[in-house]
Amino acid sequence: MDWKTASSYYETRLTDALNIQRHAVNLANLPQAEVPEKLKQILVQEAQPARRQLERLKKREFRIAVVGLEKAGKSTFVNAWLECDLLPAKGGRCTFTTTQIYSVENESEQKLEVQAKTEDEFIKLLKELEKAKAQEDINTIHTNEITLKQVRKEGNRTFPFTRLEDIREPLKKYVADEKYAHAVLKARLYTNKLAQAEGIVFYDVPGLDSGLAKHVDEAQEMLSDCDAVILVQRFTSLREKELEIIKFTEQGDKNVTVADKLFVFLSRIDSLGSAEAMKTHIQEASQDWLKRANLPEHRIVSGSAGAYLLLNNIAGEQTKLEIGDANIIQSHLQRLTGIDDVEILKTDATGIPVIKEKIFNYINTERVAILKKRCEVSLNTIISTSEEIYRLVSKNHPENPEQAKLFAENNQRVLFLEWWNQKWLIMKADLQKYYDASVINKNLENLTLTSLTQIEKFRERYLQIVDQEMQKLRKETFAKKNTIFLANSNPEFDRMKANFAWREDLYNDISKLLANIARQLAVELQTEALNLVEYMTSLLWGSNQVKARLIENSESYFLSKLETSLTVLFLRFARPVAEVLIRGPVNSDTRNKIIKSLGVDIEIVDNYYTGEEPAYSVLKRYVKYGADLLFNPAIREQVLGVIEVGKSSSTNLKNGFMVEQEAVFFEVENDINAFEEYLRFAIFNAASFESFCIQELKGLVDGFREKEGTWTGVALNEWLQGNPLLLAEIPNHLKSQESNLEVSERLRQLSIALKSNIMENRGRTI
Repeated sequence: MDWKTASSYYETRLTDALNIQRHAVNLANLPQAEVPEKLKQILVQEAQPARRQLERLKKREFRIAVVGLEKAGKSTFVNAWLECDLLPAKGGRCTFTTTQIYSVENESEQKLEVQAKTEDEFIKLLKELEKAKAQEDINTIHTNEITLKQVRKEGNRTFPFTRLEDIREPLKKYVADEKYAHAVLKARLYTNKLAQAEGIVFYDVPGLDSGLAKHVDEAQEMLSDCDAVILVQRFTSLREKELEIIKFTEQGDKNVTVADKLFVFLSRIDSLGSAEAMKTHIQEASQDWLKRANLPEHRIVSGSAGAYLLLNNIAGEQTKLEIGDANIIQSHLQRLTGIDDVEILKTDATGIPVIKEKIFNYINTERVAILKKRCEVSLNTIISTSEEIYRLVSKNHPENPEQAKLFAENNQRVLFLEWWNQKWLIMKADLQKYYDASVINKNLENLTLTSLTQIEKFRERYLQIVDQEMQKLRKETFAKKNTIFLANSNPEFDRMKANFAWREDLYNDISKLLANIARQLAVELQTEALNLVEYMTSLLWGSNQVKARLIENSESYFLSKLETSLTVLFLRFARPVAEVLIRGPVNSDTRNKIIKSLGVDIEIVDNYYTGEEPAYSVLKRYVKYGADLLFNPAIREQVLGVIEVGKSSSTNLKNGFMVEQEAVFFEVENDINAFEEYLRFAIFNAASFESFCIQELKGLVDGFREKEGTWTGVALNEWLQGNPLLLAEIPNHLKSQESNLEVSERLRQLSIALKSNIMENRGRTI
């Protein structure tokens, strides 16, 4: 296959492969596709040389870089190749920028294009020179500020020509004259003298050892984007900067070796002193290249481009001054080479026709094989890596949009439920910690007391309610005293009758008091329960389903149920105390009958009394003696074995006795006090309010834990509805419901590109 056919073939294949690469990278860029980073990097890295090769093929360019150190003779070499002393060659630096030489077929296409630097590019050059401390160049630029500014102002220029000699002066001006060259970015020369093959481009790159990073960057860029390299080498062994040429060539074209595309021209052999020195020079250079780059000997040509120009009467005046007298050079070459034939001496001995023949042979016979080697590696790597990405992603993602949507939804639900199972365990643990710490005062870590728990708050609130209700009871009861006493004073005060009448009214008020306490306790317990439900609601991200599922029917129904339960418990122990203390006076038949009818119920309270007054420690005993057990020293000592009397009543004692009305008031008042004492220090524990409270709250906790299936549905609904509190917790891959459709769409595009490539390449061979 000829070069033209091969170029077209690989242009198409590289275009297809890079299209596949683009779709594969787009797919790999999606995190949810879960493509290994290594595969993505392979595609990104392989695409760079493939794109560069494709651009050269599109332009039908075959780029040959002519590189070397400063004063190695690169420009002289190119002049000898063109058989025109065109590019400047002198003792100092003679090339300030890259000169590109394009092969054209017709004389009419020949031209010189000069591309001037922009102001930004010129400023960048100045900064680079300052950084490199290239003071000589900086001084030169300042000295020639006017002419350099004029070049930038003129901008890009084109010089058509027929003979190469016609553009020698403008080329010298813009490439080598320091008055103008620093303002030039590129020079492009189009000539039919370069090569017979179409699309050949020579790049005469400034020396790598110029000290300017710009020249190193230009060389690296060119070596990364060329098809062949001609290194013009002056010395036997490679210098440090010449070693960079090998490195840059390897980096830019890793699919072929340096030896595949490198040619070495050992220049200026006419400067050697003897045939033995020349032979040693060539032998050592060949061994060095074989060692460093496995470069075969036939890729190394020795000679002298300057001698070629001089002996073939092509050299200009400057070249003659640089190289010397033609007769002296001819005689010296004869001694070095042993060739007496002048025609052979001025051709083969100079090396120029030899290396041209090798380059043309490479262009005509070898470059198709190298192109194939270079492209096939890239093609295989890009396509096989893209196929691997397709294979990996297609395991988890279908291409069909409907299937993809269904798959995405199903897969997301599965992943969410997997996450939920772990979250549910954490929720149960958090709820238990909250319950232990805030309800029953159990610190799991060190079992020490913390702040008030819900149970302690419930007890504290109970005592506050009792205190409030008893204060209201006393106020209302004592306000009725005079009315009741007057009603029972016809014509004289009837102590017993007034006592019974007052107690009957008081008992009705106490019944209401007990109901009020039970009702308020129910409200308190409901509040604590709702606080617990609120915490459980927070565990499920504020879902309104939690309260609805835990509190049956409604809050009012829940409160009513609590009130009923608390009333039953409360009255079970508080009513007997009220019965025995309030219904009948001390030592009355009524009180004695009540004591007898209550039986053991009256004794149960004694087991729960926690107060400090011994007179109350046994309820039946206090009922029997009444206030005397508190204030009569003789009875206290006889019954209790205690001499000190209790705290005095609000009723005034008068010489050890009281008038009848005061006696009734004193008795009733102290029975009320006793009732309050039992409410405060016995009834709460006897009624097992704490156990009831714990039972109710624990019931809510247990109910929450038992409804795992319910909460699974609630969690799923909250997720599907986009609850922001839930979305803030879940992993990123679960936050979007539609993301995997994008994976499938990009997977489909990659599949189409791969299948299209297979169809188009079926039967296509090279």
